[in-house]
Amino acid sequence: MSTDDARDQQQPARTRSCATALVCRACGARFALEQSIAFCPDCNRCLDIDFDYALATRRLAELPVAERPHNIWRFEELLPITDAPAQARVGEFSGYTPLIRSRGLAAELGLSKLYLKDDSTSRPSLSYKDRVVAMAIARVLELGEEEIGCVSTGNVGTAVAAFAARAGISPYVFYPDRLEPMKARVCRALGALVCQVAGNYDEVNRECRRLAQDTGLEFANITLRPFYAEGGKTMAFELVEQLHWRAPDHIVTAAAGGTLSSRVHKGLIELQTVGMAQTDHTRIHIAQPEGCDPIASAILAHDSDIHACRPTTAAHSLAIGAPGDGHLVIDAVRSRGGTAAAVSDGEIFECIDLLAATEGILTEPAGGTTIAVLRKLVADGTLDPDEVVVAVITGNGLKTLDEHPAKPWPSMIECDSEAMHAALEDLKHAGAGAPSA
Repeated sequence: MSTDDARDQQQPARTRSCATALVCRACGARFALEQSIAFCPDCNRCLDIDFDYALATRRLAELPVAERPHNIWRFEELLPITDAPAQARVGEFSGYTPLIRSRGLAAELGLSKLYLKDDSTSRPSLSYKDRVVAMAIARVLELGEEEIGCVSTGNVGTAVAAFAARAGISPYVFYPDRLEPMKARVCRALGALVCQVAGNYDEVNRECRRLAQDTGLEFANITLRPFYAEGGKTMAFELVEQLHWRAPDHIVTAAAGGTLSSRVHKGLIELQTVGMAQTDHTRIHIAQPEGCDPIASAILAHDSDIHACRPTTAAHSLAIGAPGDGHLVIDAVRSRGGTAAAVSDGEIFECIDLLAATEGILTEPAGGTTIAVLRKLVADGTLDPDEVVVAVITGNGLKTLDEHPAKPWPSMIECDSEAMHAALEDLKHAGAGAPSA
């Protein structure tokens, strides 16, 4: 064996990632990827990840898309995990969710080219959080750690629990009050240690950051946030490819902390930078509930600052009053000529039912928020009927049925054909006069 061969065997296995450094976009400070750091020590802003895009362009051309895995690592050149064993243990069945051409909902709203990016089918936890949590878990493995924590309104917790079980590490989930019970039950069933904390998300997040500093425990959406956030770009990569490399005219998505919408924006930029698609015409529109709309309010008021609020909404997964990436979302929306809107809880649940009745997709309140804002944007003329529109369905409604206003339960009838025939006629008569939702 040559000296060079022996040296190569001693090096850790590498991925095709072209990540180069952690960077602070506010002050320009740069740090090595190997450093376990999430916030700039000079200005306390969350760090981002830089890439060598010239190298990424070459590497993307070397391996045809058809030969790549149909999962979140499909375009690993533009993802931040450089350790191959860590990547191999996470996300092999995650990502590449369906992009569905809408028929029923499109007809209801008067849109001819409406698509639904359906992360309610995501594996393993039925929400888009699988994308971001996969990066955080891979980063923990890359660092050689065996534990991970998170603060969660629901979906982050279930994703962390599921991925941690698969990776063989210990998960700790901290939930704020008013948590959705089913999501906590799912976490516990997956083996996570769950702690409910008396406080809203923003309060619990603040204390978890202190806990991380005191204990050294890595938190998926705090200390690992630069890596965690990069997973959101995979949605942009997928939907553009699924549209045959023609970026949509509009993307409508709900926002809580702002991770997804801001990184979809970054992903679109990167696709254009490496020459895979023209994306600068795509507008991003933000959906939030009226009871927690700090990002939408700032966008509509042409304000540069996010004014924190105390959430009062049944859309618990969107109940983040001080969104960490809110300023990035504002920049993304404004630079792309998009807008935002907020809707009531009543509209949210109405549109959960509308989506279910027209497309057979049961979503949670975050998805209902997206559809309600989509409907509003059509009504006010923001969306042209013939433009290509993608609405993002971020999570599955099976985990939030406890929160949905109960519809009357069917009354009991006798078990004989005559009674059943009468009941059938009653149902047909009632349905004939009912709205499509």
